[in-house]
Amino acid sequence: MAAPGNFDSEIERIGNVLAAMRDALGPTGELLAETAQNLALPDEEKLAAEAERLTAELPERQTIEAAMARLVADLAAEIGICAQEFDDREVPTRFETLIGYVSGAAKHRRQRARWRSPAPLNRLAELLRRADLLAGLVRQERDFLIGQRRESEGDLVTFIDHRPEITEKLRGEDGVAKTGTDLVGRTAPAIQVFQDFVAGLNARMGTCNILLHKLIGDTENLLILYRVVADAGGHGDAGLKPELFPHLVPEVERFANGMLTLHGLDRRRHRADQTFAERFPAEATGEVAKSGGGQGGFRLPTIAGFKLVRSR
Repeated sequence: MAAPGNFDSEIERIGNVLAAMRDALGPTGELLAETAQNLALPDEEKLAAEAERLTAELPERQTIEAAMARLVADLAAEIGICAQEFDDREVPTRFETLIGYVSGAAKHRRQRARWRSPAPLNRLAELLRRADLLAGLVRQERDFLIGQRRESEGDLVTFIDHRPEITEKLRGEDGVAKTGTDLVGRTAPAIQVFQDFVAGLNARMGTCNILLHKLIGDTENLLILYRVVADAGGHGDAGLKPELFPHLVPEVERFANGMLTLHGLDRRRHRADQTFAERFPAEATGEVAKSGGGQGGFRLPTIAGFKLVRSR
């Protein structure tokens, strides 16, 4: 598993880039709001500058979205590795095999000590911490985009609905061509820029939803694995509390209250994985490679006394 410092520094870097990109959206949103409020076309130079900025920003946006997708995929791969290691827990390590040549009892004691070690649970808790930070990062971005989209869509509708009034103002301006074609030519660039702006907000929201659906599906799987490993090692819930994961409160509360369910989880995860792979094929391929090529999820083991609530 990657060092916590590397993950945290990447989360911080991505967060800083997203914050800067949110700030950069301000001028376009404000220009659209002024246009809708004043029912007057914006300054042509300002409009051209915003159009150029929106075009120039696209590659940077794609790069940072891919970086977020890599963190989500890496987390999923780590969960898969942990699940496979738990499935293979009864396979003796090399050292245990060597001990077995000398003493079978010593080998079994060593195995039992490994099964009861807190290390696997600590590793899963670290993955939950990372999932919480990722969920916070993506949800903050999505919440901002929802608010900006709501305002800008309303302003765009106002602008388009009042286009006849705007063109009438243009007819009255000195030196402006009076033909309908010329008037449309004056308003069309502004409409195109603002439509592109709102479409970009929608696209970014869609990407956040794709990342969140996969992340939450993988996190639910992680919580189930956490419970299985905790019960197998005799650790109970090991003090896992919702307040420790402020961005995963609903999921952790279900875990803490024994309401975790497997019902529909495979279907939800399959849909989320499929959509993620369509949007981020390189990152999805990397996830499979890092997890050893195995399938997502894990098979429930047979553990005495283990119960998992299933939805009815």
